[in-house]
Amino acid sequence: MIKNKLILEVTYTIRDQIKGSLVPYLDTDANISIIAGHYCVAPDLSDLSNEGESEIFSFKLGVSVYCELKKMNVSSKLILWINDIGIDKIQRKQLKENYTIPDNYLKILNNKDLSKSEVNVVFESTSRNQASVLFRKVYKRTPDKFKIYSSNDQSLIRCIDNDVCVIEENKKAYTIEDIDGSPIVMKEGSNPKCNLILGTLFRSIIKTYNSDVILNIFNDIYIDRIRLGVYVGTQVYDINTKFINFFCDEDSIFREEFN
Repeated sequence: MIKNKLILEVTYTIRDQIKGSLVPYLDTDANISIIAGHYCVAPDLSDLSNEGESEIFSFKLGVSVYCELKKMNVSSKLILWINDIGIDKIQRKQLKENYTIPDNYLKILNNKDLSKSEVNVVFESTSRNQASVLFRKVYKRTPDKFKIYSSNDQSLIRCIDNDVCVIEENKKAYTIEDIDGSPIVMKEGSNPKCNLILGTLFRSIIKTYNSDVILNIFNDIYIDRIRLGVYVGTQVYDINTKFINFFCDEDSIFREEFN
């Protein structure tokens, strides 16, 4: 009981820290979108599943902040982004057709008297498909934004280290320049990569919910990925929405400024 009480106190303290970051927007008509609880469904990524402590804590914080905003009549949306790319097409189709929020996440919602219908679920494969279509349009309209490299080039910046990333050999890699001039990969061959997929997710959320602010609450292993996604969103899709970014482990959190 004492341990549970301490966990609650930590959660409330951190919730208030996150809520404090939103103060400039609380007395306005801003629409706030909260992305929290992101997890992976592929068996080989079980450490990042919905059973992961950081993933659970992320979702718990997102739900807690969402409830506070709801009490204050602040327009907000709670978004659960799910990585379904690491499974085959048949499994992915079945997942989407039969998806239910995991029991441990449902328990968090129930503890706050929230309905599962208040959680807006987005699958990473959907963002990937959108990225493929949108990139073709952007590239056709503004090809000068992009520089083409060989996918074998070791200077390319992906969301994870090239040493552990699956690289498509001898393909065209479409890139944009990072702030320091490094080439960030958007697409290799016909496949959009995670930097572009994340930027497309943000664009989709903004378009769907008319978001003025996006509050990211992610496992801290995703810091570089989120930074690149935010940057790609601003450069490729001309996003000017405010991003507030928090990253957590199983019981603590910190804020990172990207824009």
